[in-house]
Amino acid sequence: SDAEEKVYELIVRHFLACCSADAKGFVTKVKLSIANEMFEVNGVEVVAKNFLEIYPYQKWSNQHIPSFTLNQEFIPSAVSMTEGATRPPPLLAENDLIDLMDKHGIGTDATMAKHIRTIQERVCFVLFYFALLLKKNRHFF
Repeated sequence: SDAEEKVYELIVRHFLACCSADAKGFVTKVKLSIANEMFEVNGVEVVAKNFLEIYPYQKWSNQHIPSFTLNQEFIPSAVSMTEGATRPPPLLAENDLIDLMDKHGIGTDATMAKHIRTIQERVCFVLFYFALLLKKNRHFF
């Protein structure tokens, strides 16, 4: 079937990519100040695709940025600003929290449950306190 063929192709391409040479490229990071506002741009220049030629599921796109020297002054040819909004990170599930604690060396297997319980108690207290404030100060909001 078509689905089986796609799975087979994925497995074969993954195996061949694992046997291939690493892709090579240069990453350029430029931080600049325009009218006392800081901007940052990143670029990638692919030198050798190698395994990327076999494995199309992972891509490196060329975004060429000219070379600069430290504290070099230049006049930009164009400046654009896109409007956007930030979002808070999603809430963590307990297993995600355990993974992050383990990754950052916080606690041990024996103390993680205690840490999580403390966090939950603090969050409940903060929510309870906030609810009391809302109840007492309805006219404020």
